[in-house]
Amino acid sequence: MSGPRWPAPTIAVDWNKPIEGMVCAAMWPTMSLGVRERWFDELYVWTEGFQASTMQRARIQLNGVRKSFALLEQERVRKIGVTLSFGTIERSLDLLTAQFDENRLLSHRIVVLLRGQFDRLRSPYRVQGFIDWMRSQLIPVGYRLTSPRIGMEMRTIDFLRPDFAKVGAPPSVRVEYWQDMLIEARSAGLNPDWLVVSGIDTEAQKTLAKEAGVAFAQGAAVKAAYDPPSTRRPATLPIEPLPQGGNETVAPATIPGTTSVL
Repeated sequence: MSGPRWPAPTIAVDWNKPIEGMVCAAMWPTMSLGVRERWFDELYVWTEGFQASTMQRARIQLNGVRKSFALLEQERVRKIGVTLSFGTIERSLDLLTAQFDENRLLSHRIVVLLRGQFDRLRSPYRVQGFIDWMRSQLIPVGYRLTSPRIGMEMRTIDFLRPDFAKVGAPPSVRVEYWQDMLIEARSAGLNPDWLVVSGIDTEAQKTLAKEAGVAFAQGAAVKAAYDPPSTRRPATLPIEPLPQGGNETVAPATIPGTTSVL
């Protein structure tokens, strides 16, 4: 997958032990397959060349939330989705809620996708508290399923009770297999009308998704991903003092912006 890349050392906890790798990002539009409706653009972030630790992943995702609000503030997207793992919420709850609290006027245009496994939760009450707080702000909370079958993640689904869910495209060319996926989603308590199927990369997959009744989809065959728009603003230097006896106005000079992950 193409997309902008940033050097990973910027998220290293110990500067004496730099990370060799890259942090990458792309924007995936989430489209309706029934009508030409665009729900949200997902800020998708991944790493190349290294496996991020829990704290490194938290730093990346916190920067992703910050970037998402910047895109909304500058009207670069209409609605945006961002992924948060359970570990990030458990370890950075105060930082997360502070970011959402500082952007209350924009929070109705963001959706949150949670990722993780119930069995690995260390502080379920912190995750549950975050979900309740999100819903009190009218922010939709979804769940990104990673298992090959929806039924394998019932404990997590029962715990979260997500407003919507995202699942990968089934590895089958039989429409019945895709229809079974929607039946399984309904049996698990998920609303098939708010199910996002990702990885729709071929026209054949797109046709199968439509025939099965998939509501929303992501993938190259639906709408191609694009690079996250820049949100950097040119910094300015202070206005220089007027020379003795002069009346000219000296315009502020611009200096190059700095770069960082996201």
